[in-house]
Amino acid sequence: MEEMYVRNLVEITKGTLLCGREDQRVEDIETDSRKVKEGDLFVPLLGEKQDGHQYLESALHQCSVAFTMEHQQAESYMQQSGKSVIAVPDTLKAMQQVARQIRQWNPLPIIGVTGSVGKTTTREMIYTALACEKRTFQTIKNYNSQVGVPLTMAKLSRKDEVAVLEMGMSQPGEMERLADMIRPNAAVVTCIGVAHIENLKTQERICDEKLKIATYMGEEDVMFLNGDDPILYARRDSIPQPIVWYGTSDFCDYRATHIRMEGAQTVFEMITPTESFEVRLQAMGEHNVRNALVAVAVAERYGVSAKKAAEALYTFQGQRQKIVHTSRFTMIDDTYNASPDSMRAALRVLRDMPCKGKRIAVLADMLELGEDEVEYHRQVGNYVKEYGIDYLIAYGELSAHILLAAGIEGFHATSIEEIEKQLEMVAEPEDVVLLKGSNGMKLSEVTKFFQ
Repeated sequence: MEEMYVRNLVEITKGTLLCGREDQRVEDIETDSRKVKEGDLFVPLLGEKQDGHQYLESALHQCSVAFTMEHQQAESYMQQSGKSVIAVPDTLKAMQQVARQIRQWNPLPIIGVTGSVGKTTTREMIYTALACEKRTFQTIKNYNSQVGVPLTMAKLSRKDEVAVLEMGMSQPGEMERLADMIRPNAAVVTCIGVAHIENLKTQERICDEKLKIATYMGEEDVMFLNGDDPILYARRDSIPQPIVWYGTSDFCDYRATHIRMEGAQTVFEMITPTESFEVRLQAMGEHNVRNALVAVAVAERYGVSAKKAAEALYTFQGQRQKIVHTSRFTMIDDTYNASPDSMRAALRVLRDMPCKGKRIAVLADMLELGEDEVEYHRQVGNYVKEYGIDYLIAYGELSAHILLAAGIEGFHATSIEEIEKQLEMVAEPEDVVLLKGSNGMKLSEVTKFFQ
């Protein structure tokens, strides 16, 4: 944070300075007491399992400033610490108020990225396309939530020329609060899937919440929308901002044609409003073609030529769908998370990847899908069958429905160890193995076992 002092925090939050100095400078925000350092503002959060206030005393040994909601029980050690402590009604809201002020002080253009699937990869691609010519800031780690966005925004600098921030939500109202902090000048919506449908009930409601990313955008700002998503396309007349469409549909402003795999590269023809040219990606899959399209569209909006942005994307590797070559087989590690849409995209990658042996899918349960979770797993089984996968290992109670619907040779595992043993039995050096499931299923342990 630049030029932020304790007196500013008191004014922003309408808090009360219990002890310490108003002229103490604040350089960063931290919610983990184990990571705080001199110059940090420590924010103790009240969670479902833990109350961060129990670590306030230890944090004050390291940080410079802290918020508190429980100062009456802590006055003795606060006074002894010699640090600045500010009483606020709600520490999370106070941290978000600070993030909002940081945004007001920093007028750089910000691109907000949301959607049910592909937020992180899309954000990283946009960053890559912009960073070839501009000093670009992007979301720290996966800090895209009510807590994560303030932590990210605390690291914004006035030296940055443009920022790309990921915006995630799972409950009604969350997107509007994020939009209030970020105030994006452009918004990207990747797709409307069924992630978090347990909380929002229908895809239409998910779409309504995602589109609240535009709540604080001006009429001159721009929405970049996936033209291949029918739910987004159906909302076109209700969006006041100009829309730039990207995808494979004929009406898209940035369109891909002749998509193909050449070795481990994805190749396609990109058509922009003014030119067309070939693009090569080291990232696989049609979903990454769409990510590249919007990355180029956003970059061109902010002054980077389309061709230069596309050339920069050739270097993109990304954090998802890592190709791991082991002595036993080639592995596509896509264990970060899973939904029906991302499962389908990953299975397409497995289908299209060059392979002299068998194509093997290891698919674990998809979590938080609500009352229709069984039907969603059956859909994935149909994708497995449609894409000609040779062998399926299903892991978890719900994944049994994937195996049943797929109707192919396979195995139902009830533990990580069973997956590992089964792969040792059936996988051969020329095979390609896809690992995909929700984070909670811990399929990444299988990747570690074979590396």
